[in-house]
Parts: sequence; C-alpha cells; structure tokens
Amino acid sequence: MPSNRPRVKEAIDRFVARVRHNIDVHLETLAADLVKAVEEDGGRVSADRLSDLARAASTIQTQEGRLDTLAKVVGALRLQDDATTLRGILDALARGGATEAARVAVLLVDGGTVHSFADHGYLAGARPTDTPLDSYPALAAVIRDKQRLVLAAPPGARLPEVPPYMRAMSGNSGVVVPVIVAGAVVAVLFAEGPERVSGQTAVSVWMEHIEVLVRHASSRLENITSRRTVEVLTSAG
Repeated sequence: MPSNRPRVKEAIDRFVARVRHNIDVHLETLAADLVKAVEEDGGRVSADRLSDLARAASTIQTQEGRLDTLAKVVGALRLQDDATTLRGILDALARGGATEAARVAVLLVDGGTVHSFADHGYLAGARPTDTPLDSYPALAAVIRDKQRLVLAAPPGARLPEVPPYMRAMSGNSGVVVPVIVAGAVVAVLFAEGPERVSGQTAVSVWMEHIEVLVRHASSRLENITSRRTVEVLTSAG
C-alpha cells in the first residue's frame, strides 16, 4: 500500500507557507497603523496607542515563534523519512531531538542492559554509557510498562534514581521515552531541556515534540522491518 507521507508533507508545507504569508500581512498592517497614528497626532503617539501596537507586535512575534517551532519539528520528521536503514532512522531521531532539547541520548535495549547508540549536547566525560537496568528500576519500568518517564518535580521533591547521564542540570528537566516496534521496546530516548517555557508547567512543549519524534521513529522502524520481512518471505518463495 503506498505511503501517505508525501501528501502529509505537502499539506504541512502549504500550511507553513500560508501562515508565513499571514504573518507578513499582519506586519505590513502593523507598520501602516504606526505610521498613520504618528501622522494623525502631529508626530506624537499616545501611550494607549503604543500599548495597542505593542500587544499586536507581541502576538505576531508569538505566531512567528510557533511557526519556527513547527518548521523545526517538520524538519526533524523529514530526517527520519529520508533515512533508509534502521541505524539511519535512530540516528535521525537523535539529531532531530537535538533541535528540541539541550541534551539527547538514544540507547538500544539489549536484554537487561541499554547500550549507548547516539548522543548530542554532552560534555566530554559525561556521555552515556552502557547501563544495567537492574540498577535503575525507574528506567526498567519505562521499558516494562512502555510509558514515558518525566524527570521533573517540585522543589524539594525527590526524583527517581536514574543513570548520571540522565540527571538534568539545574533549571532543566528531562524525559525518557520508549521507542516501540511491534509491541516491544527496542530503544529509549532521553532528552533534557528547560524546565519552564514562557510560564508553562514542567511538562513543556518541547517534551511533547520529543514524543512526536519518537512515535514517528517507531512507525518508520516498524515500516522498514515489516518491508524487509515481506522481502525475505517473497524471495524465499
């Protein structure tokens, strides 16, 4: 069955172009309003009028920021779509995650151990290492229960014990998300970013974007695995 990914990309591209056009129109209108306000008041602008214009500019800036964020997510998804191997998809997941978070690590699950596969943003000597799951029940639970683990808590609260490379730096929070293929967790992604963004709660927008990238990677991995299985069965016949 043909993939619908190209059509999804085209729809997103059209949406992004439409929003960018709307922002440009709003900016032109805002500039015209400012010029008109100055001309009508003999070169002076009232405090109320300036306040109105500032609010309008802030709204436009917020829209533009959201559009840039959407563009980053789309770009990260495309990295995965362009990958043609299992390793390539996981590498694309790590690189795409790095556009959303300060530190990212992809670890492969091998029985009772997770092995470091790819990471971004780590200083020398602090990079992920192979980790036995029996030493970290919270990490083992991510794999067993197939649920993400958010590493953020109110001041004074105790976080679950995780490997050193998953301990977020001051002012940051972390999340561990399982990569699920055919019902089994084959890898986990750890990402760390700002604990609060524009007054949002610790479960920030960037975490949701990370989960979107992980789910897409799971789908891509399953697609390639299924296709290879079909190819093997067909050639055997």
